[in-house]
Amino acid sequence: MNFSGEVLDLEFGLNEIRNYFNLALEDNINVVQLDENDEICLRIIRGEENSIAYKKKHHFFRGLSLYMQFVEEGQATFTYEEKAFIPVSGAMFDVSRNSVYKVDKVKQLLVHLAMMGHSTCMLYSEDTYTIPEYPYFGYMRGRYTQEEIKELDEYAYKLGIELIPCIQALAHLKQTLKWNYALKFRDTSDVLLVGAPETYEFLDNMFKSLRATFRTNRIHIGMDEAWDLGLGRSIEVNGYKHHQELMAMHLKEVCKLLDKYNFEPMMWDDMFMRAATPSGDHYDLNIELDQSVIESIPDKMSLVYWDYYHLEEDFYDASINLKKKFNKPLIFAGGVWKWVGYAPNYERTFLTTKAALNICKKQGIQEVLATMWGDDGDEAPIDTSLLGLIFFAEHSYLQDVDDAWIDRRCKYLTGLSLEDLRSPEELNLVEGVDRPNVNSYNPSKYFLYQDILLGAFDIYAEDLDLTTFYSNLADKYEAISYKSCAYRSMFKMYAALSTVLATKATIGVELRQAYLEEDHDTLAMLAEEVLPMLISDVEDFIEALRTVWYTDCKGNGFEILDVRLNGIIGRAKTAIYRVNSYLNGEVDHIEELDGDRLPFHLGWHTEEGMLNHDQYATMASQNVVSHGL
Repeated sequence: MNFSGEVLDLEFGLNEIRNYFNLALEDNINVVQLDENDEICLRIIRGEENSIAYKKKHHFFRGLSLYMQFVEEGQATFTYEEKAFIPVSGAMFDVSRNSVYKVDKVKQLLVHLAMMGHSTCMLYSEDTYTIPEYPYFGYMRGRYTQEEIKELDEYAYKLGIELIPCIQALAHLKQTLKWNYALKFRDTSDVLLVGAPETYEFLDNMFKSLRATFRTNRIHIGMDEAWDLGLGRSIEVNGYKHHQELMAMHLKEVCKLLDKYNFEPMMWDDMFMRAATPSGDHYDLNIELDQSVIESIPDKMSLVYWDYYHLEEDFYDASINLKKKFNKPLIFAGGVWKWVGYAPNYERTFLTTKAALNICKKQGIQEVLATMWGDDGDEAPIDTSLLGLIFFAEHSYLQDVDDAWIDRRCKYLTGLSLEDLRSPEELNLVEGVDRPNVNSYNPSKYFLYQDILLGAFDIYAEDLDLTTFYSNLADKYEAISYKSCAYRSMFKMYAALSTVLATKATIGVELRQAYLEEDHDTLAMLAEEVLPMLISDVEDFIEALRTVWYTDCKGNGFEILDVRLNGIIGRAKTAIYRVNSYLNGEVDHIEELDGDRLPFHLGWHTEEGMLNHDQYATMASQNVVSHGL
């Protein structure tokens, strides 16, 4: 492709895009920048003359991707234009749950964001960036250096993307507050001590570091889910104060520091909503917002409404109407459900996102954000998010979106179909899981991690042919892996995981059944053939997962997955030992297999049938994993 016209500011981006997309085309394309007041944001034409007209830089790159898509689809001529129904859309990648993405991986993601048409990006960093005055902040966590952040900021800027710091200035700081350096400004294990001079010295240095690395004036200061605010050392220092009073005190001081560094803040809105209801449910639509709560929010603050749970447009409509009473700029944050194990959940992602963004367009919301959390170890590769990011982008630019259009975008942007990209969610779609999977049942995670001899989730695997189910998935993922070089390693990993689950999901049930029936031949077969095969399959999965992780992420954090997965191998070896001891007459029973298997009624799990559970510690054992767990 040869470009003429207003291209000087686009050359860097074009060169970077060529690293990931084929732009080998003979077309001569005239590039024109639209007027800021133009109703459309991009127009592409192919015919006697070829052109891409755009309003902002990210619109150009989206226009380029659409131009190339139509050409690859065989369209000889076309005229196509778009207006952005939601002017600003972007992504928030979680780099605080063990996976800190390499600079080159973030650059790759930024290129894809630009080609989708997104214009903002956040790296959610609780303690994975550098504050020079506090060497224990992010210690051994793979934190980004200031130079790395500057490099990413410059790269994003040249693609038309605003890289926005997304941090925590109150809670969610457990990983750094555990160190002794934080004793003077720690309220509880997770929350800063409001009112302590050391707290604001810490935050001053935090904002100073961020100011030195980001060009934008916008900053997301978090401050959500401060459950135990004021319930630790704060009682000794401040006496008992209601959490809303402490929040107001803290915000006032934080905003003074933000003004000092010329930052324009946004924050999650849930703590203000929780303050207005005795239940603490920030999704309660019957909340009566007290004027004192409204007035406690600083003038310059934007509020971020996060919701990736509700399926009904009416709920989002009512919720946004309620939040407009704050009289603050409102940003909506939905979610690409990749945080319930190795498998994403696209059925829930699509239903919640479609409902939410339809109402955002109706309500005139100007900015939306796709969050990609990494709870409990960030096991799902970040590339599982691409489909969700495509979905968010299309719903931001278009009034109506159907699967056929999403499929076309997927094929151009990734080389894989919609069906291929969403297929990893099938790991959780076993018999017994309600469809659509709007409760994010995740049996692939608990079948993987539950103990072989003490299977707390065995009851959910009984009477299911999971061997055939997961063997078929292994074949499917293996076939998909050969459709794309870029995503081959990821689908090889999913094939290896499926192979593990074909055995692991039911091995506990089979062992216990053979033991209770005194079927020594089956027990011997399981110990001599099946369990050794499982060990080999887990080793293959670790190798495949390691390849994906070390391609995408810094080394810090993989040790957790190493421990978890090698724990399966260790327990398989112990299971062999225990079965052989029983068969050899060294013991007359296996205590682990004697007990009843009960439904996993822990926390909010009170019903029969499949469930959502995402905590490794209580999957792997019902004994003490570590102090406090």
